[in-house]
Amino acid sequence: MPPLSVSVVVNTCDRASVLEDALRGITALRYAPLEIVVVNGPSLDGTKAVLDRWAGRIKRRDCAERNLSVSRNIGIAAAAGDVVAFLDDDAVPHPDWLSRLLRHYDDPAVAAVGGFTIDNTGRIFQARKTLCDRFGRAFHVSDFFDERPLNRPGSPLYPSLLGTNSTFRRAALRAIGGFDHSFSYLLDETDVCLRLVDAGHRVVYEPTALVFHQFAPSHIRDERRIARTIYPSAVSKAYFVMRHGAPASVTRAAEALDEYRGELLASNLWHQTEQLILPEHRASLDQDLENGIAEGEDRARQRGAAPGGDLVEEAEAEPFRAAERLADRLCICLVSQGWPPRAEAGIARWTESLATGLAARGHQVHVVTRAETAETLRFTDGLWIHAVLPEAHGAEAMMLAHDLPPNIAAWTRRVWREVQAIKAFGLDLLSFPIWDLEGLACLDDPDIAVVMSLHTTYALARPHKPEWLARPLYDHFMVRRMIAAERRALLAAPTLLANSRAIVADIEDTYGIRLTRDRIALAPHGTADLLADAPAPRRRPGFRILFVGRYEPRKGFDLALAAAAAVLREEATVEFRFAGGEIDEEARAVMEATGTSALQDDPRVRFLGVLPRTDLEQAYREADVVLAPSRYESFGLVAIEAMAAGRPVVAVAAGGLAEVVSDGIDGRLVPDGPGAAEGIAVALLGLARDREGCERLAAGARRSFEEKYDMPRMLDVVEAAYRAAVAKRRIGQAA
Repeated sequence: MPPLSVSVVVNTCDRASVLEDALRGITALRYAPLEIVVVNGPSLDGTKAVLDRWAGRIKRRDCAERNLSVSRNIGIAAAAGDVVAFLDDDAVPHPDWLSRLLRHYDDPAVAAVGGFTIDNTGRIFQARKTLCDRFGRAFHVSDFFDERPLNRPGSPLYPSLLGTNSTFRRAALRAIGGFDHSFSYLLDETDVCLRLVDAGHRVVYEPTALVFHQFAPSHIRDERRIARTIYPSAVSKAYFVMRHGAPASVTRAAEALDEYRGELLASNLWHQTEQLILPEHRASLDQDLENGIAEGEDRARQRGAAPGGDLVEEAEAEPFRAAERLADRLCICLVSQGWPPRAEAGIARWTESLATGLAARGHQVHVVTRAETAETLRFTDGLWIHAVLPEAHGAEAMMLAHDLPPNIAAWTRRVWREVQAIKAFGLDLLSFPIWDLEGLACLDDPDIAVVMSLHTTYALARPHKPEWLARPLYDHFMVRRMIAAERRALLAAPTLLANSRAIVADIEDTYGIRLTRDRIALAPHGTADLLADAPAPRRRPGFRILFVGRYEPRKGFDLALAAAAAVLREEATVEFRFAGGEIDEEARAVMEATGTSALQDDPRVRFLGVLPRTDLEQAYREADVVLAPSRYESFGLVAIEAMAAGRPVVAVAAGGLAEVVSDGIDGRLVPDGPGAAEGIAVALLGLARDREGCERLAAGARRSFEEKYDMPRMLDVVEAAYRAAVAKRRIGQAA
């Protein structure tokens, strides 16, 4: 038999900020055939613009009121699938969600199947197996509880599904009349489950069918999950109790409503006592409660014994619209301890650009990064972000197996464990940077392809880190151990992703090894276009030079300071901006050593600190020249960001920078060595005094970006390298 077709219905209102992620999550489902139906309430935000972007890929319907049951019925009427699945607009399904739910429909008695739901932390269950009684009270039971015997008409307890993780046979929904419009919020799906059970159908749970409910504020609850109003839920509760509980016992129905009233009044008082709400807010909620209960009771009396569903079929049914599926989609995990905006270092920015670009091309992308406090898993902007903490438990074995320092072993252990969990999403490939060897424990994983990207290593950084060399014990137990581990990883990694030819040559020379070229994929970095839709730079007098980098010797901070002092002595109209670091004890020591402490008081010099990304991009656009005097860079991301803003670069001819910057075309290269500071000053003075020549280099910088370093080019090469790595692994498995 052909597989059942599924209509996934998303009911939304004023949730533009999260709706697109819900839709992206649905398109990542490993199930077909499916269609997507979106029912938009009276939204006032950007929801229409989101749906316009999805035109042709989804069915769109409108709901004129903020009533979830009305919206659900509109979705059912538009659905053409055998099964109707409901997903909230702030939720994302696991890729196997439908596959695991749909197998239960092999039993013709089953009319509804739901899974387990994980809350906004991505780590804690919001709902698992739940039973309800006929007074709308919920009871959470063991995951091993067998709910099937409760599926009998008239049962006092019955399985009740959570709306955001529920599926129903469309024929069964139509037979009971769909949803009851009196349930505008709360107990709507509970009412449907009860009516299905009473009609002789079965409602069952599938624990492995997961939905991640991320939570977004609404007209009902604010961002703290505190009620703005409880009127709709009070109406639903009273209506449910009087419709389903009162026929069996009016006395018990009254007791249930008194119990409900007492719980909510106590909750409102607690929120006021804890100063989470004002007295006026509490009074409003209390009044909502009384008014809602009265309205619910009145609606139940008016409804009487009439059937509970209000579904109205569409006059002309629209055919099933199958969602597009990408047959060659990869599931990719990228590892980077840093992640913007919290971290803006080169690897963090590169990983973010790569992740975002690959997700936009339809790949399922997971990012493992370091959490600030608690661990979380969230789906945002098309990316699964796994924020985790180093794990001391088990780190000893990692230390022994790979001879790693304790802190590195604790992080590597946690990365390894998270990668094992991500395999449940169908993981094809893991990519991690050589710095800190974050994915080292996965190098020999037989289930996935593994790529290690080449950046500055401990061995390449060590000559430019005087603070390391000044601490012999740290150098011995940390740095030299990491260098030895790096060498082993370089020899073992099945695929190496290099951002420049220079990094490959420098690694081979430094470690005394030969890297076979069939393991290397050369993928120069790309960056976003900083002139696309950007505000025009503000016109100003003078000549501005921008340094971007940490305030440390490896980034050439001392060279930049010395060159700045020399230039300012010669040209009064020149100004300097330093971005990317803080004036801390280390930076002050560099200033003292170079005799440039007076620059802090020079009005032509400003130390901007670590700038937010948008401010940094504007700083690039407002500069005349960007200074990149690093003593070692595996590539030189700052240089291509400058080029993306159409700004020439003055750089030291070391490492990858000598490969990225073309002297006389898009910038100036200064020989590395003792006279580097003087050479930088001469180059900067030359550009400040030759504005026409500077503009020619600026135009050349822009051409270099467009021809070599734009984002699509980088993504093309990296995507091809990842596909090749996956193919090689599959060939190896087959052999």
